[in-house]
Amino acid sequence: MALTVEEKIQKAEEIYYRRNGIKYKETGKEKKSHPIRNLFAVIFLILIILGYNNKEFLGSEEFKTELKNFLNSKIDINNLFNQENSQESQQQEENNENQIIEESNNKDQTSYEVIWPYKGTITSNFGERESSDSRVTNNHTGIDIAGKMGDEFVSAINGKVTLVSDEGDLGKHIKIENNNLATVYAHCSEIYVKEGDEIIQGMKIGKIGSTGNSTGPHLHFETIKNNEYIDPITIIEIAA
Repeated sequence: MALTVEEKIQKAEEIYYRRNGIKYKETGKEKKSHPIRNLFAVIFLILIILGYNNKEFLGSEEFKTELKNFLNSKIDINNLFNQENSQESQQQEENNENQIIEESNNKDQTSYEVIWPYKGTITSNFGERESSDSRVTNNHTGIDIAGKMGDEFVSAINGKVTLVSDEGDLGKHIKIENNNLATVYAHCSEIYVKEGDEIIQGMKIGKIGSTGNSTGPHLHFETIKNNEYIDPITIIEIAA
């Protein structure tokens, strides 16, 4: 019974795998096409076709010699396959990296990872408050974290510096934005960054101070989402 073309190619592959000590496995899944493997399969197929009608040729010393010479040729078959596999691995790594970047960008737009800019006691919470001191506003747009003059604080988020200013009640202050979330750090004694700087979360960006409308050394910290002030504690607790 005559072999089909696919059966002849499969036979050639079996010979190649056996000669190279590789276990040949048939699966119900479609095998991925390898140009190099197909080239060798075609060469084997030609040898088989040449001797198919002459079964004596298939078992002859001449055929064995031809096959042996081919398998022992100077072509480094394993190296060729390794190169191909290496290229596939490299492409897979690039795809994985692109996926991570895409997921990270999507995550920035839908959720927040916010850390404390400074570890200290919260002396004034977000929202309405009462005070006899005229310097204290009734509607507090952030939280106040008590600290020592000159202590360093860090950025609570990744982002870009969009404002560095010393004007107004906030004194020396910084604004860092990431998509629809912004953070503000105010009453600084010193600022390390400038507008346009790309900031990594946890980077030191300034020192605690009492500039502007302030009753003493502390860090006034604000979080603004979609241009609306929100309680920083809520954002930090969600991220924790």
